[in-house]
Amino acid sequence: MSEQVVARVNGSPINQADFDNAVQGYSMELYRKTMDHLGADELKEVRDLALEKLLARELIFQQALSCGVVADENAVAAETQKIIANFPSEEEFYATLEKAGIASQAYYRMIRQDLTVNLLTEKELASLPEPEDEQVGEMYRSFPEKMKKPGRVRACHILVKLSDGNRAEAEARMAELKTRCQNEDFGELAKNHSDCPSGNRGGDLGYFKAGDMVKSFSDAAFSQEIGVVGEVVESPFGFHLIKVLNREPETSLTLEEATPQIRQLLKEEAAAKHLKDWVAGLREKAQVEIIC
Repeated sequence: MSEQVVARVNGSPINQADFDNAVQGYSMELYRKTMDHLGADELKEVRDLALEKLLARELIFQQALSCGVVADENAVAAETQKIIANFPSEEEFYATLEKAGIASQAYYRMIRQDLTVNLLTEKELASLPEPEDEQVGEMYRSFPEKMKKPGRVRACHILVKLSDGNRAEAEARMAELKTRCQNEDFGELAKNHSDCPSGNRGGDLGYFKAGDMVKSFSDAAFSQEIGVVGEVVESPFGFHLIKVLNREPETSLTLEEATPQIRQLLKEEAAAKHLKDWVAGLREKAQVEIIC
């Protein structure tokens, strides 16, 4: 792990490796790209965000220690086991850490820091009041265009995967399946020929909203007639034949229906503002040195 330091908070270092990992994470979250594929403006935005988040985490962690709030050993062990469960084996997990140059004890401390930060953050937010009914009603009346239940479609599909070197073969296979759809049961064809796990259900994907699927698939599903097998659609996954089974139109939500969503949004907005002000207050009292 790199020992190069990008910043210090009251003398405690934030190292280059943590910064690079944060930049990579926010690159994927914001732009669905690795940081080496970002433009100059995008990279600056992500680097600024990563540094801001790391400084906030260190400020909150130090505040937690001063308040005697620390994640206990059981919580850290449980969180570690949750992470290890995502790997084929415990040995594979530790081998991955070693390959990344991260000592197991250093990783343990990272988990403890994150859990400690979460503990104090939850404690800080616990005192925030619940949104009042007047606030809920005002938001409902102010943003009628957002108080909608999105339209949905239920569709089934047949997928022929596309990989390097098999395009002609995949196109020919899909053309044959499209022809067979005219006289054979779509669900049976999906069960026997689709490369998607949904083939076991006759290709049924259930209901989904616009944007839940990749754009080319979503556009086709929301424009096709019910019960008609559409034209072949290409996506990053391969070639698709889509049959729309049902469609539900967009509908306006009543105040009662919208209230849970509005309350959650108001709570998230209040929490974000409170955290921003809280961290700003911690930073004013701290010695923060930016090196990078």
